Amino acid sequence: MLHRLLEPIDEVTGHWHETAVARVRNGVLGRVHKVQRPYWCWDEATWIDVAEQAGTCGDRGRRGPVVAVANLLGLHRTLHHHVQVQEPPVAELVFGRDTMHTVIAEVVDTLRSWDASQHTVVGQIPAALSDLLLVSGTPRLEDVTEQQIRTLAERYPTGARRSGLIKVSRVLAHQGIIAKPLHNNDPQRGPRPDTLSTVPPSWLAWAQRWRALSTHEPGTIRGMFLVILIAGRWAAEKHPEALEPQLWTRDIAAEYVADTLHAVHGQWAGHNRNTTRKGQPLSAVGKVQRIDNLRSFFCDLIDWEWITPKFDPRKVLAGPLSVRAQIGPNPRIIDEVSWAKLMAAGLTLNSEDLNEYGTPRARAAAEGRRLYYPIEMVRALVGAWLFAGCRIDEIRRLEVDCVDRDEGRDEKTGETFPICLLRVPQNKTSRPFTKPVDPIVGQLIDAWRHVRPPQPKIVDRKTGEHREFLFCVRGLQIGRAYLNDHVLPALCRKAGIPESDSRGALTSHRARSTIATQLLNAPEPLSIADLKEWLGHKHFSSTRHYAAILQRRLTAAYRKADYFARNVRTIQVLIDRETILSGAATAGEQPWKYYDLGDGYCTYDFFAKCPHRLACARCPFYLPKQSSTGQLLAVKDGVEQMLERLTLTDDERAALEGDRDAIAALAERLATVPTPAGPTPEQLGTDRAFVALTAVQESLTGERP
Repeated sequence: MLHRLLEPIDEVTGHWHETAVARVRNGVLGRVHKVQRPYWCWDEATWIDVAEQAGTCGDRGRRGPVVAVANLLGLHRTLHHHVQVQEPPVAELVFGRDTMHTVIAEVVDTLRSWDASQHTVVGQIPAALSDLLLVSGTPRLEDVTEQQIRTLAERYPTGARRSGLIKVSRVLAHQGIIAKPLHNNDPQRGPRPDTLSTVPPSWLAWAQRWRALSTHEPGTIRGMFLVILIAGRWAAEKHPEALEPQLWTRDIAAEYVADTLHAVHGQWAGHNRNTTRKGQPLSAVGKVQRIDNLRSFFCDLIDWEWITPKFDPRKVLAGPLSVRAQIGPNPRIIDEVSWAKLMAAGLTLNSEDLNEYGTPRARAAAEGRRLYYPIEMVRALVGAWLFAGCRIDEIRRLEVDCVDRDEGRDEKTGETFPICLLRVPQNKTSRPFTKPVDPIVGQLIDAWRHVRPPQPKIVDRKTGEHREFLFCVRGLQIGRAYLNDHVLPALCRKAGIPESDSRGALTSHRARSTIATQLLNAPEPLSIADLKEWLGHKHFSSTRHYAAILQRRLTAAYRKADYFARNVRTIQVLIDRETILSGAATAGEQPWKYYDLGDGYCTYDFFAKCPHRLACARCPFYLPKQSSTGQLLAVKDGVEQMLERLTLTDDERAALEGDRDAIAALAERLATVPTPAGPTPEQLGTDRAFVALTAVQESLTGERP
């Protein structure tokens, strides 16, 4: 019996030191005698107790051999998680010191070639890799599975061990052992449990089933999924009898739309940590999103034949036009002064302008100023942001060979000039395309590529293909929030401008709007079609959301068109207040309004509608200034002067701006047109004796010189 107990232990500990083997034998056999049960029948708690007892003498290193034996015998591979031991020595006992040194060196060398810091790699990789191999029961990296490393990483939500496992996963993904590496935010992906707990289970099941099969962009799916959950909470409150999509009717859908139009932030939203706008009415965009996303959900269910439709969601779940009319292009451009300062700051950016990275101890040990990313990469990033007009996702996904060069020739001078072409990766609306950018972008990218360490190819989440990204270091793409959270604040400090303005915070996407607007308002602007291609838009409507005609250019164009001066004139009008107050004007006994025609006045109240207004036919409404009434009006008290605008017809404008022939043509055309008094100029005999237009012009203000 003793031989049967010792033989398995001796077989797996043949490469150990005799002292360690003897201690393990004594400890295991002592417990076998105590519990009267062979060690291969022990549960995990018994092994933990044996290991703990082995270290009671003050030497915790004695626990490791017990843990190693349990692992070697294949009894308990996670015992090191429950006993306070160091994983690297245990792994050396299990797999051999030389084997572990070789495996650790392979991973460390790969990470160091990607510019991973020495102190981080040395401090994290041995423990993380030893932990992983002990759990996997193999010293061969190629035998590790993705599920094993993901399960182990879930045990460490934060800390150095999780960081080490993530780094190991990058090496495994690079070698093709696992499909994709771990990410630090993996536990945060997807809705939180407290968000799902407030949704009816039956509705939640439909929503999750849709989410698993939807082919939309990940960001679109996240937004739509939250709206679908909102609809489920609304149904639970308003219509508990309709907690599944196939139970919804036209009336229920219409009621949902009506309630959404009066909803406030936080209503039916479940658990939400952002409460800054709670209780405030939804914006027009928020209302339309809640309606449109639910419409897409129902359309998908109908198209996939999951439900039999009881109504047409395309008609019923449609936002009112009055709400949609409130949504329009509103590019949040950065004013020219601030933009010029940002460009100057970006082109002169250096390491002193960025926040130093690391703990005080790490900073003291580092040679020079320590940044999270190399300064050359940050400069290239800023250059692409300032001049390329790309989305942040497009900038992050630029490939190493994204710059092409050509040479152009000026059509007027014949001089040659450099052309820099930037290859933009596939985006949310278009295929990959090439756009011209300032040569400074190519220069900054070349400077980064010159010092950029080799990096592994990473799966492009847009295409699923392995790409060699430009902005990649330590085997990882640059962070999505790095530009907004770290670089832009540094640029604002250097430029001496605030991080927000009247339009909100200065973000990466506002540069795209600013550049588009400047290209549209340049002295030789891009056409809207060219701008659409340069921005990579699929529809013109998208381009209009990013570009706006500046007000000063619009004003200059309007003045150049001279619409007001060409089409509107003002004429002086005299108002006789005494006649109005006496009631004579109401009775029609005396005129109260006198339009100044130069040599006389027109007393017709509706002068603006008179066809003879600029070529007076001297009808009974005409009052010569030399008459007694006209002379009395000039000196009479209580007469107020005012100006009235007249909108000219094309013939009138031509007569005012033209020559004598144009004036005569207007008079001839009006000869047979009745005057306000009734008779025509021919009948009055005044068709050749109208008031001279030159006299009329002298009484007008706003005429063309």
